[in-house]
Amino acid sequence: MRYFQLRAFDAVAREGSFTKAASLLGLTQPAITTQIRNLEDDCKQALFIRTNDGVTLTDAARPLFELTRQMFATEEQIEDMVSRATMFRHGSLKLAADGPQVVLQVVAAFRAHYPGIEISVSFGSQREVWDDLLAYRVDAAVIGNAKSDPRVALVPVARQDMRVLVPEGHPLATASSVSLADLAAYPLIRREAGSNTQRLVDDALRHAKVSPPTAMKLGSREGVLEAVRQGLGIGFVLEREIPDGERSIAIPVEELRGCNIDSLACLHTQRKRGIVQAFLDVASASARL
Repeated sequence: MRYFQLRAFDAVAREGSFTKAASLLGLTQPAITTQIRNLEDDCKQALFIRTNDGVTLTDAARPLFELTRQMFATEEQIEDMVSRATMFRHGSLKLAADGPQVVLQVVAAFRAHYPGIEISVSFGSQREVWDDLLAYRVDAAVIGNAKSDPRVALVPVARQDMRVLVPEGHPLATASSVSLADLAAYPLIRREAGSNTQRLVDDALRHAKVSPPTAMKLGSREGVLEAVRQGLGIGFVLEREIPDGERSIAIPVEELRGCNIDSLACLHTQRKRGIVQAFLDVASASARL
């Protein structure tokens, strides 16, 4: 069993893909495949279940992944210690978020202090971002209304209202604000399962005992915005997501004021890395609540 076999195993387990692991480590996919095959030969058992959608750990491999995470987390801490000695002039951070507005606000504040740090940000639904965080695929994440979890540290960074988006000429287009009851008769364009926005809206509608008809379900924020502009129904967006331009109007919803709190989340084990803790400190200092 060799270091590079364990490094390849850890990368595949984190990324859920041989191709993504190869990209992460700067290697070819055949090289990663060879390392994993050799490690499985040494362990005398399969470590991954291969499917068309990617790979997942076998039950026997999960304890090994916990150990490799400890091993490489310690290695990352050593790298951070070296980075601290040069005031973070070099290094990298991988982030995930369920929307671009808040995370890029924090990134801008961080880059003002540490311009030499390379930062990458991936976007997905709240569920996808949470899974990436727990699987160590990212160092930290910005999530709306993140659930409490003993493994995760949360730093609130922003609070937002929800707005209902209606097309131009809609009967409610001139309203200064609306209640959920006002929306009961209008077809709703819904977001995909795992959407923080849709979860907030569904909880509020259920509490208000309001059940608007469903016009359609779309898998992206951009899809909802365009569907509203085309007059296919009404939709919901957080206030920082209100689109520029004409063809739609965003109206405050009385029951959904201040309903969304965006937090920077990271695993407690990752806070030992100086660069991650520095990012949390900047996020806390730049919070807009």
